[in-house]
Amino acid sequence: MQSFSSSYGQLTLHMCFVVKYRQKAFREERVRKVCEHVMRQTAQLRGIEIKEIGFDVDHVHLLVSVNPNISPARIAHALKGTSARCLFRAFPWIKKLLWGGHFWSPAYFFDSVGEQTYERLENYVRNQGS
Repeated sequence: MQSFSSSYGQLTLHMCFVVKYRQKAFREERVRKVCEHVMRQTAQLRGIEIKEIGFDVDHVHLLVSVNPNISPARIAHALKGTSARCLFRAFPWIKKLLWGGHFWSPAYFFDSVGEQTYERLENYVRNQGS
């Protein structure tokens, strides 16, 4: 639980971002490592805590804890935008794989996580691609 200016509680979200065209961009460990690093750095700068992150070959799952003033749309925009720019810069071959110029599909999934489901989701996210 956290204390905010006029409230007390926690807001944890399960989010999922899919690579455009479901391309298997995360086959390589180094692509996953760069993406995770950039997302954690971006999250820290914006007051978002990434509690868990897990990759499959064509998508990423995250458990994030946020201030209730930050919308899921702002979280997705920040994490997807920054990571896409960095991945295209670090791995030019990805631009050829994703011929439309975008790394992520425009849609994303999010769901709020209660205390009862947190451990189950934490294991699910941690074990992506296993």
